[in-house]
Amino acid sequence: MEEVVETNTGNYERERVPESERKRWLSISMVWIAIGIDLSGMFMGISLAQGMEFWTAIAAVVIGSVVLGILAIGATYIGAKAGLSTGMISRVAFGKNGAALMGLIMGISSLGWFGVQIGFFAENIRGAITQLTGASLPLWLLSLIGGGLMMLSAFWGYQAIEKLCTYSVPLLAVLIIVATIMSISSNGTAGLATAPQGTPISFGLAVSLVIGVYMVGVVMAPDVARWAQNPKQAMIAGFVGFTIGNSFMIIISLILVKVMDTGDLTAVFFALGLGIPSILVLTLAQWTTNTNNLYSASLDFSIVFRRVNPKLITVISGSLGILMAMLGIYGKFETFLSIITVLVSPIAGIYMIDYVFYKEKYDFAYESKLKDYYPIAIISWVIGSVVAFMTSAPPAGFGLFTITNISALDGIIAAGICYFVLTKLTKGRK
Repeated sequence: MEEVVETNTGNYERERVPESERKRWLSISMVWIAIGIDLSGMFMGISLAQGMEFWTAIAAVVIGSVVLGILAIGATYIGAKAGLSTGMISRVAFGKNGAALMGLIMGISSLGWFGVQIGFFAENIRGAITQLTGASLPLWLLSLIGGGLMMLSAFWGYQAIEKLCTYSVPLLAVLIIVATIMSISSNGTAGLATAPQGTPISFGLAVSLVIGVYMVGVVMAPDVARWAQNPKQAMIAGFVGFTIGNSFMIIISLILVKVMDTGDLTAVFFALGLGIPSILVLTLAQWTTNTNNLYSASLDFSIVFRRVNPKLITVISGSLGILMAMLGIYGKFETFLSIITVLVSPIAGIYMIDYVFYKEKYDFAYESKLKDYYPIAIISWVIGSVVAFMTSAPPAGFGLFTITNISALDGIIAAGICYFVLTKLTKGRK
């Protein structure tokens, strides 16, 4: 029997979330909407605005986001039904030691992106502060401050994240919508009809990009969905949260870029006299999004290092991410993180199919009966990862062929099909 440090942190890293702690769909969807309102969505909107006609881009964003919301339904159902994190769910599908490998991969991916987003935040907030005051603050200081805020909310767990998102989403929405209305009032809507000025983007590629920007969020959806009152609440929250969360910032960016005829949205805010609100938007957007990266990393590492207090894991992980950002490493290993992210996606395909076959085992009481490894799951994960690498563009993959144009989705589908076939051929674990 493996020794485990059991500490009631209120975040239930290694156990089922009690029914008494569960939330309704609206508060959970707020978390996913807040995660979706970030700088990545803003830059996606800029790219689409520069490469597509406005209404064609809007259609691509809506279709892509709805597809993403539909994909999230399966993962959120399992998360709510089991009441367990993605890492704990992987213990059922992959076995105790097999899940440790999956948890390590997922944890490295989430922690790496936590560090990247801190650095991303520091660069953008420094630009905004410089425009507002003329002062140029050091990146290491902004990384320390921003990363510290993000680590603080992750340390207190989901309850703190929920409160942060509940209050920040309405404020963010108001600030961004006000900026959009002001830009249209001062410049009109003629810019929406202007021809794209950048490299053309096809409709299919645009839909793929929109789905891909939040695809790993679907894989990790049980981390949040486990807090839902029941599967129905989780599925509603997942569809609403992923659809609106993924599309809101992209559409707003599309409008602002077209109307103001610039790809520098920080400059747009300042041109409208909204310098201080722009800093607030940048801070809240990255705070709510990046806190979830560290939250997921801590949950994953809690499965790997089962003898370590989960709160200590959060502090160590957060400190490492902040240090990476302060040292400027964030701009030097994004290719590595893209490769790690490709390895994460097949996990969802496996646990979804596994749940179809063995839903009675997704009960925390069954955990003592789990084996160390389930070879079928490991084999399926390897095959799914290979397929995802084959369809990923260089340098993160080989780009040998395409299936859906979304490498993460390719990995999920390939792993899921492989696991289904192997389970049927071998009569499962028997």
